[in-house]
Amino acid sequence: MKLFQYDHCPFCVRADMVAKYKQVNFESVYLLNDDADSCIERVGKKMVPILQIDGQSMGESLDIAHKLDELGKADQVIVEGGDSDRFTQPLMSVNRAIFSLLFPRNVQIGLPEFETQSAIDFYRVNKEAMIECSFEQALDNTAEHQALVEQVLNDLPKLIKPSDRGGQLSWDDVMIFPMLRNLTVIKDLQMPTQVVDYINEVAQLTNVELYTDRAI
Repeated sequence: MKLFQYDHCPFCVRADMVAKYKQVNFESVYLLNDDADSCIERVGKKMVPILQIDGQSMGESLDIAHKLDELGKADQVIVEGGDSDRFTQPLMSVNRAIFSLLFPRNVQIGLPEFETQSAIDFYRVNKEAMIECSFEQALDNTAEHQALVEQVLNDLPKLIKPSDRGGQLSWDDVMIFPMLRNLTVIKDLQMPTQVVDYINEVAQLTNVELYTDRAI
């Protein structure tokens, strides 16, 4: 069983965290960001994550996450969710600021999907179009973007940590954690204690690496 992904991709993190929490035996394959062919030959378009199992491939992160839930250990229960929008929607309301902070940093921290210059260039062209400015301009405006993101983080409702529910992961965590985890690449971002505690708990429970030690 193989899970094709990018390290920085929050949709990939959904699948990765479920696989590890459920103790599924799988091989993680990190594709180069400009490797469209590997995706197209498996699921017909450039997208990750992709789960390859028994000669078949499937896409869509939540479909993959639920499949991994079925395949994993039954006693590693994922608790029902349904409340994630209260946390994800405020973050999505400042997507441009978040993307402007993340995109220029993602290519600088040694991620496997950016091991070649062509992969970096491909990502840069697409993401600069998305944020409507160069990576250099985005970095120059870090303080402005950071202030918007910090305000949203400060206003988030109380996060329910795994320790609050007996050490179990929830489907809300699968939606919320990947978005917050990516923010750990921003070195001086000020996060409330409850957010830091939540990120650290879920990361430890799911064995997902944070970017704290290489943040920029």
